[in-house]
Amino acid sequence: MVAAGVVLDSEGAEAPFRDVLAAALEANHEMARVAAELRAENTRLRDENARLQAERAEQAAELERLRADLAVLQRMLFGRSSERSRPGQGAGGDGGGQEQGRDRGNGGQGKRGPGAQAGRRDYSHLPRFKVVWDFEGGGYCCPRCGEPFTPLGDHEAELLDWVVIVRVAVHCRRRYRRACGCRVPATVMAPGPPKAIGKGLFGNGFIAMLLTERYAAGRSMNSLVAGLARQGAEISPATLAGTCAQAGALVVAEYPVRAGHQGVSGLQ
Repeated sequence: MVAAGVVLDSEGAEAPFRDVLAAALEANHEMARVAAELRAENTRLRDENARLQAERAEQAAELERLRADLAVLQRMLFGRSSERSRPGQGAGGDGGGQEQGRDRGNGGQGKRGPGAQAGRRDYSHLPRFKVVWDFEGGGYCCPRCGEPFTPLGDHEAELLDWVVIVRVAVHCRRRYRRACGCRVPATVMAPGPPKAIGKGLFGNGFIAMLLTERYAAGRSMNSLVAGLARQGAEISPATLAGTCAQAGALVVAEYPVRAGHQGVSGLQ
C-alpha cells in the first residue's frame, strides 16, 4: 500500500517515521532558536564594539588635549630652549652654530663630546655694569712685615644678573610764569608723559609688561599678583584685570580686524 510517498506494510509501520519527523522538526526549531539567540548576541556585541570604539576615540582626543596642555605648561615652566641652543637655530642645528662657536675663540675646534655644540651664546648686546671687589680698607699688605702690595691689575669674570624691580616714576612737569605784559596765559606747564589710560595708575611700560607677561608668557593673574607683591607692589587682581580690559579696548580700536580675529577684545 502506498500513501503520500511512504510504503507502509501495516498501520504500525508509520509510527517510527512520524517520530523521526517530529524529532527533526523539534531539532529544526531548536536550531532556529539558537540561531536567533546568536543573531541577537552578535547584534549586542556589534553595539558594544561601536560603543567601545567611540569611547576609545574620545579617550584618544582627551589624551592629545592633555599632551598639548602639558607641552604648554612645560614651555611656561622650563622655557623653549636650553643653553646649548642657538638663536635662530632649531633643535637639530646645522653648521652655523659651530661656525659661531669657532668665531668666539674656541681654538678652531669642532664639537666637544657626543652631540655637543662648541662655545656659548653671545651676550655682548646686554648692558653692562662693573662691580669692584677689593679687600677691606683697599689694597693688601704683607701679613708678616705689613709692606703694601703693588696693584697688578684686575681679574674680571662675567656673570649674568637678573634684576626685576617695580618702581614709582615721578614725572616732574616744569611750570613757568609770564614775565612780560603781553596778553598771553600767565602760567604754562610742559606737557606730561603719554598715557594709554588717562587716569590710570600704571604707565605705558607697566601696561606693556603686564600684557606681555599675561598673554605672551601665559602667566595667570594670581601669578602676576604674587610676583608684584614680592617686589613690594600690592596690587589687587581686579585692578590688573581692569587694566587689561581697558588696554584690550585700545588695541581693538587701533587694530579692529586683527584684534577681533585673535580675540583681543576679551582681555581680562
